[in-house]
Amino acid sequence: MRIRRPRDEMAFNATGCIILPASLFIALMIDTAGFAIWPGLAAPGAAIVCGGGEVVHQSHEYRRPGEYMLMREILCQTGEGKAAAREEITLKAMGVSFLIYAAVLFLLLQFVVRPVVARRMRRKMEALGLSGGRPDGMAPGAGQMASLGGLLGRVQEAVRQGQVDVRTRTVSVGLTDPGMAGGDIAGRLARLKALRDQGLITAGDYEAKKAEILAGL
Repeated sequence: MRIRRPRDEMAFNATGCIILPASLFIALMIDTAGFAIWPGLAAPGAAIVCGGGEVVHQSHEYRRPGEYMLMREILCQTGEGKAAAREEITLKAMGVSFLIYAAVLFLLLQFVVRPVVARRMRRKMEALGLSGGRPDGMAPGAGQMASLGGLLGRVQEAVRQGQVDVRTRTVSVGLTDPGMAGGDIAGRLARLKALRDQGLITAGDYEAKKAEILAGL
């Protein structure tokens, strides 16, 4: 099985870490505690194990001072009259029933419950504007740019409606530093040109500072 997208990886993790353990746990509870309360829960496995015989349920009660015990048994009866024979199949019937319940629960959780829960969570995220998914086939960069564009659009709309308070801060970039002051003219001009090429200073600032440096010759 190849996992091609993060969404596939999340679905795979949900199946292996949540749905499968939950199915096994619930099936175990049904097959043990449920069987102790109602022996008929082991009927699917008993019918398969017994085959063409008759499934018989027996209960044995043990009472002692301050203690009470109830034992359930499943028997498979074959034949009639004096030729009738009974075989205890309790553990076999419970084992087969466990596998049946686990498979049914897994299919139910995987293909019915999980899609419904995923759709509801996706709708809630979309309503809150937190949906991070992107259509299949869209490049990751394009999806990120689209999300950023949408975020900036919402910010601009909020600013126009007066719903947010926007504060700006001006940062000044000095054109001289100890390294430039103490360096040679060519090095200072080269560093000044690098600042202009990087967009840290404007062309006017570059020309003015260049003239100042050259005036110091």
